[in-house]
Amino acid sequence: MLTATRLANGDLKLTADNETRNEIADMLFHGRSYWAIMADLFESYSCNGSYTHFDAGDANPFVGLSSAPCIAETMDYADNGDAKIDGDFWYFGEYATRDDLAELKNTGRVVYSLASEASS
Repeated sequence: MLTATRLANGDLKLTADNETRNEIADMLFHGRSYWAIMADLFESYSCNGSYTHFDAGDANPFVGLSSAPCIAETMDYADNGDAKIDGDFWYFGEYATRDDLAELKNTGRVVYSLASEASS
């Protein structure tokens, strides 16, 4: 099971139990892509209206000039396919030098930084 926990400083910690870590290793071994694996890991969250993992490089939603993997607290989709973040969002800024999926598989945890807090 993948668990997302908001830390006291606002960052988002992802943890994977041993069974999930083994599943990640198996999916990687069988050639599954990074984005397909992350979609599987986040399915229970995103299908229930919460944490949605997305590629900032797709610019939908546009969050700045980055290709960092991001997580939206909630994602809304317009009829034309445009995505809009509802709530906070987090990013993995070290994506060019560190592999968040490998860290999740190897250590069972990875932390995404808070990029934007929703205004009240």
